[in-house]
Amino acid sequence: MKHLVLMLTLAFLSTSANAKVYTWDKYDIAFDAPEGGHVPFSFFQDPSTAQVNWDEMVMTLQRYVKNENTNKKNLEERLKSRAIGFNMYDTKMMKIKVKGFKSHALEGTMPDGTRCIIAYLVSEKTPTVLEIVVNYLYGNQEVVEEMIKSFSEGNNQKPNEREKPKQKIQKKKDAEKEKQELEKEKKRKNEKVYEC
Repeated sequence: MKHLVLMLTLAFLSTSANAKVYTWDKYDIAFDAPEGGHVPFSFFQDPSTAQVNWDEMVMTLQRYVKNENTNKKNLEERLKSRAIGFNMYDTKMMKIKVKGFKSHALEGTMPDGTRCIIAYLVSEKTPTVLEIVVNYLYGNQEVVEEMIKSFSEGNNQKPNEREKPKQKIQKKKDAEKEKQELEKEKKRKNEKVYEC
C-alpha cells in the first residue's frame, strides 16, 4: 500500500528536462515554469506540499482549504507574518493578477540578499488556497511573476501561449554589485540627518 501511495504521489508533478507546463495532478493545478526544474524526493512525503528547484531559484507550494478566515485582511497579515518568519526586509505588498484566483502577494529581500515573493492564490471555484514561496536571485523577478500569473486549475488547463520563461543566472560580479548597493542602502538608512 505504501508503494502504491508513493507511485500515485510521484505522478503529481511533471519534471522532464524539457517540461514547460508543470502539473500537480492531485489538485488539478498547472503552471508554466522555466525548463530544467526538479522535485526533491523529500517533498513527496506531504501530499499538500510540493517544491521545484532550478539553478539558483526555488519554488515551494503549500495547499490549504478555505475557511471563514480566508479573507483579504487575514491573508495580508499572514503574508507579513511569513515575511517576518523569514527575516525578510524591504518588504512591500504587490499585485499579481491570476485568472481564476484572487491573489495576495508580498515581495522582499532575504537575509542572504536573495529576493523572495510570497503569494496566496484563493481559487474562485474550488476550496483551494495555494501558498507560493519563490526564492530567487536578482534579475529573475519577471520570470517569477509570470510563473505565478500562469497558475490554473480545472479541466481548462492549457499551456500558456506566452514565450517560454527563461531563468537568468546571476553572474558573480552582478551579485557583488547588488550586495554593495544593499550595504550602501543600509548605511544611508542608519545615517542621521541634521538640518541647519
